[in-house]
Amino acid sequence: MLAATLGVAAAGSLAACGTGGGSDTPADVEFRSPHVTDAPSARNIRDFGAVGDGKADDTAALFSAAAVADRPLVLYIPAGQYRITRWPELADYATVLGDGADVTTIHYEGDGTLVSLRKRQRVRFSRLGFYLTGPNATAVQLTECFRCSFESVLLRGNHVSGNFPKFVQQRGVVLDSNTGGTAFIDCDINNFGYGIVTSCIQNYVTSSKLTSNRIGVLGTGGDDNAGLALTNVEFVSDNDPRTTDRHVLVDGPANDWWFTNVWFEGSDTALSIGSDKGGPAQFGMVNCKIAARTVCVDLKFSRQPYLANVQFDADGDSQPTELRIDPVRCTEGTAVNLISGFRDDIDPRVFPESWHVIARGRSGARFAGTVQLRATAADPGDVLQVLDRDSAVLAAVLPGGSWLSDRPDNGMVLRDPDGGYWRVGVTSDGTLHTSSLGRQRPIA
Repeated sequence: MLAATLGVAAAGSLAACGTGGGSDTPADVEFRSPHVTDAPSARNIRDFGAVGDGKADDTAALFSAAAVADRPLVLYIPAGQYRITRWPELADYATVLGDGADVTTIHYEGDGTLVSLRKRQRVRFSRLGFYLTGPNATAVQLTECFRCSFESVLLRGNHVSGNFPKFVQQRGVVLDSNTGGTAFIDCDINNFGYGIVTSCIQNYVTSSKLTSNRIGVLGTGGDDNAGLALTNVEFVSDNDPRTTDRHVLVDGPANDWWFTNVWFEGSDTALSIGSDKGGPAQFGMVNCKIAARTVCVDLKFSRQPYLANVQFDADGDSQPTELRIDPVRCTEGTAVNLISGFRDDIDPRVFPESWHVIARGRSGARFAGTVQLRATAADPGDVLQVLDRDSAVLAAVLPGGSWLSDRPDNGMVLRDPDGGYWRVGVTSDGTLHTSSLGRQRPIA
């Protein structure tokens, strides 16, 4: 079904591009990207015999077009459907350009890795689509590569709920052997068993979408360097449990994982972080929205989790567990302004005792665990102040730890064993005295 749909869509797009729509454009003029054809060094795969009809094997034409001797490659693949069985070696600074991720489509029916780069830097792919049908195929693998980029690239596998588990070994992108600085910008990675598999740190995904992958991102276990930074990214899927199990899985020792402005929906567990073997040295989520069927965030092992401005929502009719935190392997962390979309607030008992928690609620900030106030030599003033509506100081904690009330009528209030309240005061000659406040808890 996917193949048929893709073929119809691509054929329709190609027809639209190849036929002029205005009176000044001849109907038989092929569409050519002005951004590419203006570059004199660009090599058009059609000039080397590529057909692009989805039937002919265009592998030989691709290899011929990519064969440059002593200058950086700029390869142009115009709109069309290209059946490719192998991908050529690309040198440093090579650029591969198409006319659009939905109109320039590379079809790969094999079971190996199509694009494999090793020890390359600043290779660029832009405005291309890759469609894989082999059950064990991998679209792109980068090994010891640096500063490569994928811009407006569509990577599509063949995994859907109806054929589960046939395509769960398909991989969209594999990053390994210290590959770094690679960016995925405005990309779509869809319908793979694993959308991205990484054992590397300092790679980036931004303004992109991962859809209907069995596992969206896998941080491979046993590698302390594994990590990723994701900004303005969507993880989405349908509600069939066969489609997506987890959007993000970090299954062992890892480095830093950062999520900023990321949306999750359509999985059983949105994020599963760490295992009994280890987890990230740092895990952070800021300004994210997470919906899941069973668990939104499962923190199994992490040294310093940090969650701020995260909203948890139900996925369909289910009410998932917002946070599940292992109190032994995630002993310390920070949670600020977490919001439940289906409860009044996150249950404070979720957080281990040593976590620093500032919750949102009508009663203001709530702290779970020990709150520390530390005086510094640079600022010898009060470490804590209570102010009235006009900002006048009512009480303070001094740098030495003493509690001070600046109002004579506002002394310490104590409760006796029988339920009565007493205010402790002092006279002008230093004599302590008490005054009864009754049994009702005072509000001032």
